[in-house]
Amino acid sequence: MRRALFAIVVVTASVPALAWGPLGHRLVAETAALLVADDQPAAWGPLVARHRFELGVYAFFPDALFRHIDGEGGATEGPTHYLYLDAKGDEAAKRGSLDQRIVQFLDLARAQVAPVRAPKGGYQRGAAAEGDARRVFLGLYHLGVLAHYSGDAAMPYHATVDTNGYARGEGGIHFYFESDCINTLEPSLAADVLAHARKNRAAWLRTWKATAGKPRDLVMTVLADSLAAVDKVSDLDRRHAVISLNPPGSKANAPRKPEAEGCRPMRSLLVDRLARGAVLTAALWESVLPAGVDFREASGLQFSDMNLAPEYVAPR
Repeated sequence: MRRALFAIVVVTASVPALAWGPLGHRLVAETAALLVADDQPAAWGPLVARHRFELGVYAFFPDALFRHIDGEGGATEGPTHYLYLDAKGDEAAKRGSLDQRIVQFLDLARAQVAPVRAPKGGYQRGAAAEGDARRVFLGLYHLGVLAHYSGDAAMPYHATVDTNGYARGEGGIHFYFESDCINTLEPSLAADVLAHARKNRAAWLRTWKATAGKPRDLVMTVLADSLAAVDKVSDLDRRHAVISLNPPGSKANAPRKPEAEGCRPMRSLLVDRLARGAVLTAALWESVLPAGVDFREASGLQFSDMNLAPEYVAPR
């Protein structure tokens, strides 16, 4: 386990930030776990909540591991992290498959947890667990990985062809917004993301579900909302962070103020996007968690290990 954790740290430190970055994905997954605890205090909630650290680690696997073990140097995994809703013409063929990836991991999670009836046990190794406890262990892994992709759905630049602001002369905005700013503003973000998610969850879900039936429809609704948020990020970037814009289409990153200064005005929007990702994630998780499970002998069920060396699941 120590060797596997070391490998994750090395990989994470040696590649540029992708998606929300490790802190952003951790925030989405852990917040979602606490939202499930709010909803299901006598069922799955306590178990999911006390494994929120593990879920947060799993949520970064697609960037820290999958991109490096897909057999094609990330070319297979990469498109599963985005869906360019504004892609046209030749770009449409490379618009991504984020929605399909989310459905795929929902199915994988469902296959593990659907048969669970009465998990038993306390502190134990998931790798050696049996029966329902083993199914819960593997189900949590798939739910955690799923949180990466559902978190991506709430990130504005994962919904647009202009993934890094180059078309607007704002090169570099993707990583500045999603990673640099979060690294600067956390740890104070976490509590605000949870509070914002709890305050707005019911209203968001009511709005999203008015036009979304199946889980994929829900994802597409959140992606459309993310695309609409691109202009909001761009406006904040221009007014508060960018020192000078590049010519539109330039592939150079625009110079920006230090994060401590330029990111503060973006804070409320960051909180909002992360909270939306957490609300979407919790809703997707709850769509596969079976009802009627007897947790009376699992109140202390806690896995002492994690699934740290999974085989790569290719997109279908």
